[in-house]
Amino acid sequence: MFIKKKSVLLLILAWVSGVMGLVLGMFLEPLWFARFGSLIVLFAAMSEYSLLHGELNRLYIRLEKVDADMDMPDLTPSKWHLKKVALSHITLVMGTLIWGFGDLLL
Repeated sequence: MFIKKKSVLLLILAWVSGVMGLVLGMFLEPLWFARFGSLIVLFAAMSEYSLLHGELNRLYIRLEKVDADMDMPDLTPSKWHLKKVALSHITLVMGTLIWGFGDLLL
């Protein structure tokens, strides 16, 4: 249960870090926006790991319950999980671009 919420919390932290970096970059110095890009990447990578680890655990638990005589159950991830994975990927790429070019973007 904690792993499910952990990935969402990490994504929220990534986006909050991006907004904080943007505000600091606009009002103090543009370099702050780039520096906060590293936090976006960190939290997005942690979220991706959390999603992968949680999905593998669910997969292994489902597979342990399968007998040789049974049909294979549906092991596809939920649509909500796939949306979180896509958002993590987008956040990771955006964070990398901000980290590398954030000061030039402002």
